[in-house]
Amino acid sequence: MFVPLKALVPQHWRPVLRQMFTRLRHAGWQRHCNICGARLSGFLAHGIPPEADFRCAVCHSKPPHRLSALFFESHPHIFIPGGLLLHIAPEPGLSRLLMAAAGRAGMRYRSGGLNGAGEHHLDLLQLPFADGSVHLMYCCHVLNCMQDDSAAMREVRRVMHPRGLALLQVPAFHRGDTTLETNGLEDRMATFGDDGIYRCYTNEDYEARLRRAGFEVSTFRADDLPAGLIQRHALKHEVLHLCRPAPIP
Repeated sequence: MFVPLKALVPQHWRPVLRQMFTRLRHAGWQRHCNICGARLSGFLAHGIPPEADFRCAVCHSKPPHRLSALFFESHPHIFIPGGLLLHIAPEPGLSRLLMAAAGRAGMRYRSGGLNGAGEHHLDLLQLPFADGSVHLMYCCHVLNCMQDDSAAMREVRRVMHPRGLALLQVPAFHRGDTTLETNGLEDRMATFGDDGIYRCYTNEDYEARLRRAGFEVSTFRADDLPAGLIQRHALKHEVLHLCRPAPIP
């Protein structure tokens, strides 16, 4: 009787072997994923419509995650011994990277989101942390999916340590004069083709909303990095907003 080869492989080995096969299939020297370490011939196309050279075949990282990984790697001082790192809606690959970095620094790592990813159910409108208790936060492409983004920004400000840092990343920015907002399900589907997206910010408006919530804002931009680094990680003009609590008057 014929037995499929897959049936001979123990279940717990299959993810490891699958990842090894994927690395070999896409192996090359043109691209490097700084989250899983894979050396690749290129990243996969992704999105609607598909954008070329975008998603890592091994860990599924995308340009905003790879830009953030570069920031974390080049700023080790933001990992505070004894502090708390909070990762909202954790991405699997970046979660492993941040957990390891926090562990090396003697920092606690907590993660979660509304969909159950991570170790806790976390609502960005009502975080279960004391005022001023979070030293480092990473939140990628969440605020644009919230109806009341300003309330979420204020809640992040509440839990941030006075010398803490929140990395609040949103997708590519609207080219119009003002943020592109939607009202209702039909409007969201017609505008974005996604019922979970409420807006596409202009950069100026996004920063203004963050400042109104009580933050001082600076940026870490892909376009400011060396051309070779941009090409190696296939970055796509992403911007990482660095938010520090502004002093209370």
